[in-house]
Amino acid sequence: MDEHSDKRSEDPDDTTETVVDLESIDAAERSAETLVPGADHETEPATELFAGADDPTLLNPAGQQAEAVPSGAVHARPGEVVVKGRFVLEERLGKGGMGQVFKARDLRKEEAQDDDPYVAIKFLGDEYSRHPKALISLQREAKRSQQLAHPNILTVYDFDRDGDRVYMTMELLNGAPFSKWESLEFAQDIQPTIAALVEQMARGLAYAHGHGVVHSDLKPDNVFVTNEGRVKLLDFGIARIMDSAVQKDSFDAGELGAMTMRFASLEMIQGESEPHPADDVYALGLMAYQLYTGKHPYDDKNAEEALSAGLEAEPIRGIKRHQWRAIAGAIALKREQRTPSAEIFLRQFLGSSRRNRLLLSVVAILALSSIFLGYQASQREGPATSFEDLPLAVQHEFERNIDLGNKSAGIQDWDGASRYFSAAYDLHPRNPDAEQGLEQLAQHLVTLAPTLATDRQKEYLLQMIESYGGNEYLANHEALNGVKADLQAALTQ
Repeated sequence: MDEHSDKRSEDPDDTTETVVDLESIDAAERSAETLVPGADHETEPATELFAGADDPTLLNPAGQQAEAVPSGAVHARPGEVVVKGRFVLEERLGKGGMGQVFKARDLRKEEAQDDDPYVAIKFLGDEYSRHPKALISLQREAKRSQQLAHPNILTVYDFDRDGDRVYMTMELLNGAPFSKWESLEFAQDIQPTIAALVEQMARGLAYAHGHGVVHSDLKPDNVFVTNEGRVKLLDFGIARIMDSAVQKDSFDAGELGAMTMRFASLEMIQGESEPHPADDVYALGLMAYQLYTGKHPYDDKNAEEALSAGLEAEPIRGIKRHQWRAIAGAIALKREQRTPSAEIFLRQFLGSSRRNRLLLSVVAILALSSIFLGYQASQREGPATSFEDLPLAVQHEFERNIDLGNKSAGIQDWDGASRYFSAAYDLHPRNPDAEQGLEQLAQHLVTLAPTLATDRQKEYLLQMIESYGGNEYLANHEALNGVKADLQAALTQ
């Protein structure tokens, strides 16, 4: 998989404009390919796609405007199409209603002798590019999308303009769209299970929701599976911002109605003005249902049609009860009955614990054998049993969760950090390392609370805090309980 870590490698001072004409591409390809970087389908050389344009000077082959390439940089070859004097378009990866995506070679990366100089570059469609406020608003949302540094969300590097064309650069992925994931050839040790795919989608969404971003057009075309078995959620650069204070004359991507009816929630179809995490959860539930059964739960009818017809989803057989309860809650047609966030869905889908049966048995035996020690420990601080006295399997699982929790916290993935630190605490209650991790989480939530401006954001945080009620450390955290009380009071005014 081709992934890049230099999230802001573009030079904001490079204002050289080289206008690119994309109109002629429509004649070269009429099929509605999925807009995904690295999609597993036929591609076409960029020079052939641009051939036949009415004004060849718009194509800007490298040989015509060498001055557009920064001094000292690696130069493109004659006849190649160069965007902004930097990105050499090599082949088109896909097209659709929102625009089209190319594989591009970054000349600056080549200049720096980068082993992997390729990126994906997406030109937004006319309806976006020609809107007078498009660039300003998209840059605002791009800034938010760049904060979504999560392994299950496509990395967006930057937005820019080339003439009247707005584009964004992204990491280049190798794999297949969600609908074709079974065609991928994975190594034996990384073949993802259906449960793993659902979990990864939910993790990406939970992280986005925690940062106030709602996708608003989640569907199979906007989910990608890499050759390494990693799920990537796409198109967060044009997602909507939950409760954003956007001025009335600003451009909102959601206003264009770019949604897929079969995966749109009832509230979206009926014109609910504000985006809500539950809209994404509905689409997530539909895709999870289709992964397990191969069909749409409501016979391909949209939510409004399904509600009108009184349709109910047939239970999925062969999966765990808590997995079905999570999916059933996600695909509830009415929002008040639907799982409100991806965070809560994920907890339900994974069950009360992620440990396997062996570890559960070991912990249960250990707990029974140390009931008296546990009672004594409740009268004082510290674990009931020393870490060294735990079975080796439990020690290793504990250390793994602590390590993953610290890594998640390091990239500000507090959704993942909370799960890993909580799992570690469950394995060894009152362990100082587990408590230290949970304290990081608590301090983050305490710091976050005063920055929330809307009731919806406050409700979301309150739900998160309440979901931690089963954890002894967090349930008795004085500062966190203070935040909880403040949120409850603010929401009842």
